[in-house]
Amino acid sequence: MGSLTRRFKKRKSRKAKARLTSLITIATSVAFLHAASAFYLREVYNIKTLAPSWGIAKGDIIFSVGDLMILKNDVALKILVDTTLLTTEQIRLAAILMLVLAMVYNIGKSWFDRVSLFLFVVGLWGVLYYAFLFALLRWPDSLLSKDVITLFPLPVIVPVYIPLLFSLLVLVGSTFLVFKKN
Repeated sequence: MGSLTRRFKKRKSRKAKARLTSLITIATSVAFLHAASAFYLREVYNIKTLAPSWGIAKGDIIFSVGDLMILKNDVALKILVDTTLLTTEQIRLAAILMLVLAMVYNIGKSWFDRVSLFLFVVGLWGVLYYAFLFALLRWPDSLLSKDVITLFPLPVIVPVYIPLLFSLLVLVGSTFLVFKKN
């Protein structure tokens, strides 16, 4: 193997490592920011979880299957109480998603590559989010603990194992797409 070929392979290897480091940094940062936001909300309300402690009326549920509940938007106001706080939370989540999209757009080379990178970051973000929540709050107590996984566009309440399992599946699947051999 010639020295030019070795230098090319080394450079390609360094680019792959830098790409992986960038993706992990993005996902870790976003996961911590997301967990810190949840931490602050829970501290303000002096609660472990944002899941409603009251019984949810049938009229408040748009869709329910098993442990998954999608609620009407006005239930989100009951959870966060303040319209400004709810709107800020919804915009914060949209802003984080836009930031991740912009970053993976710049890292990726094709649309397939960008979608794969986005899924990788979102999958790792989901797993790390619960790790950071546990580190900050010592919550969730179990994988069956109920959590409000999103307030945007509608509130969704599920046990922790559902988003964690989904994130792991997305992470594993996208890892194969991101790091496939050409």
